[in-house]
Amino acid sequence: MNIINKVFSHQSLIDKPPILIDLGASGEIHKKWKVIAKHSICVAFDADTRDFKPIITEGDGWKKLYSLNRLVLAKEDKMSDFYLTKSPHCSSALQPDNEALKPWIFSYLFKVERSIQLPSLSLSTSLSEIGIDYIDWYKTDTQGTDLRIFDSLPDEIKNKVIVAEFEPGIIDAYLGEDKLNELMIYMDKKPFWVTNMFIKGSQRMEQSDYESLNYFQKRWISLFLRTAPGWCEISYLNKMANDNTMRLRDYLLAWVFATIEGEHGFALSISKRGYHYFSDDLFLILERESRKRLSYGYHKIVFSALKRIFRKN
Repeated sequence: MNIINKVFSHQSLIDKPPILIDLGASGEIHKKWKVIAKHSICVAFDADTRDFKPIITEGDGWKKLYSLNRLVLAKEDKMSDFYLTKSPHCSSALQPDNEALKPWIFSYLFKVERSIQLPSLSLSTSLSEIGIDYIDWYKTDTQGTDLRIFDSLPDEIKNKVIVAEFEPGIIDAYLGEDKLNELMIYMDKKPFWVTNMFIKGSQRMEQSDYESLNYFQKRWISLFLRTAPGWCEISYLNKMANDNTMRLRDYLLAWVFATIEGEHGFALSISKRGYHYFSDDLFLILERESRKRLSYGYHKIVFSALKRIFRKN
């Protein structure tokens, strides 16, 4: 039996399956979730339906999937502004900062085509409506409101999240947006550690100057014009240090999620602590698996080094 399937055959995870939250889910569902989808309940939200299909289904690769056309904000209101931009992936409850975006090539993506008003709900209320009161993997890309929505969750929910992924801005793209530095200061006081940061961006060039280029200059501009940092995809793992609140199923999930993230050293530590606290022999199997995966990495490095040596000779 595949080791992931073996973990999910544990009664604690059958009784309480993983809850995966995707806020700002335009496009495809998170690729990392494919390996655990059939064992998991996914709840995806987006207020812009141009690249998002609202659906509630069982099967289709999921234990259950809720794709909800809903505006999720930190504070609830009968009607809240929502700005539909040229790119559905840039639509936001915050107004784009047109003046600050002006010097960037991708500024046209943020052009507001129309603004609408929608009722807004908090994440806690939205989950409560479908009978969910916990989160295991939290992924958000809400275009400027990632931190405030996470902060609005009760401590008993957010402090037990095992993986938290955010996409905060570095440059000014929206008026009053949550920035990377604010998120990192906030999360530094929470029971999480940074497992990955991927800086993304655009070219610093005004749209009018970009339009003056010829076809080939536009087509290959990324090759000769440096991409400046604009936003960040940042992932956190729970330290699993609060052993009064974390249960056996949480340790099993933490091992699975750390393994998916390639954090085999941390997964090894989780398996050892899990066995220490709960004396479940499954953690011994997971410990051996983590040691194997660490060995695979070592063998790959040695093999690559030997190949380079033989090529030189």
